[in-house]
Amino acid sequence: MRLVGGRRLATACGVAVLLAGCASSTSGNPVSNGDTSVESTTVVPDQEEPFDPCTIPKSAVTASGLDVSTERPDFAGITTYPGWKNCAWDGPTDTPWYFLIVQSSLSSLDQFLQSPRNINQVPVQVGPRAAVRYNLSEDGEPPEGCSIALDASGNLIIFILHKIGSKDLQGDPCSEVGKHAEDFQSYLPG
Repeated sequence: MRLVGGRRLATACGVAVLLAGCASSTSGNPVSNGDTSVESTTVVPDQEEPFDPCTIPKSAVTASGLDVSTERPDFAGITTYPGWKNCAWDGPTDTPWYFLIVQSSLSSLDQFLQSPRNINQVPVQVGPRAAVRYNLSEDGEPPEGCSIALDASGNLIIFILHKIGSKDLQGDPCSEVGKHAEDFQSYLPG
């Protein structure tokens, strides 16, 4: 098992604190209204649990270049925040310089994006889905991480990529997180 470095843990804990502000309880089943706008999320009663990112097939994780043997459900204790699930992996498998976390919640995308910690927001497409790419305020300058948030049938899905501890950046974090989001988008709800 690999040890979590101080900055890595700080980043994960920072994300967890950010999520605590978004952890309002919402229950219901998503209702598709055909709108791909990142400005709407419709939820109706009955859906009690968000999508579990660890259900993304291991073959898809490996095909995306991540090390499936490093899978960590509940990275940084995220499930202690009601209504949140996540899964994390290191990658690429030959020279791991970053980790990827996929998180989900029944929280609103709009509410999540209003946090002042989500900076440099840019609209992007992930497959057919409208999404927002952003940096966390603690990502540094130049950013050592990059994130993408989108709605998937009433689930807020967040892809967070950050470099591992003192490792050097070996690529553009925003390009890397975009690649993984594209690779996984077909396994998301709706």
